[in-house]
Amino acid sequence: MCDWANRIEYSLWTQHCDEGRRFGHMTTDISECVNSILKGVRNLPVCSLVKETYGRLAELFVRKRREAEAQMGTGQQFSQHLVKCIEANLKTARCFTVTVYDRDNSEFTVAETTPTGSFSLGTYRVSLASRTCDCGYFQALHFPCPHALACCAYSRLTWEPYVHQVYRLSLVFSVYQMGFTPPIPDGF
Repeated sequence: MCDWANRIEYSLWTQHCDEGRRFGHMTTDISECVNSILKGVRNLPVCSLVKETYGRLAELFVRKRREAEAQMGTGQQFSQHLVKCIEANLKTARCFTVTVYDRDNSEFTVAETTPTGSFSLGTYRVSLASRTCDCGYFQALHFPCPHALACCAYSRLTWEPYVHQVYRLSLVFSVYQMGFTPPIPDGF
């Protein structure tokens, strides 16, 4: 497992190398995941903990690989989670007013307005070139927030280039390509 983990770019899975990037995951979420895996075997010997964890990981990798392969087979490019987030962000972005400040460097301001357009709820600076927004979500999650999507729509740009590669199904599939060796049966 260590060899497999070390082949993955450290910035994608270690907190000390992520340069502030968490891709929507918090440390407590990961520890809660591990706790749910170990639920029911906590009071067993260490060997049983390791076997249970290994077995569940093997099952998870097979299932996730099949899911990613099926989605890629239908021509999808991004994870379903990302697509749902983008769709929700696009709905939110409909009520925004975009002002271009520097078209060459893709610098904008976005005013959130009420659905009737009667007054502004807030203004955010967006830089598509540096993939930042004052709301903080663009740089924290590494895919366009509603403000960035409004800028893309205003400039007639597609949002796909502004999504980090970690959300691409091809990368998800490559993570789950690893095979597991069946464990040695008890008594040997």
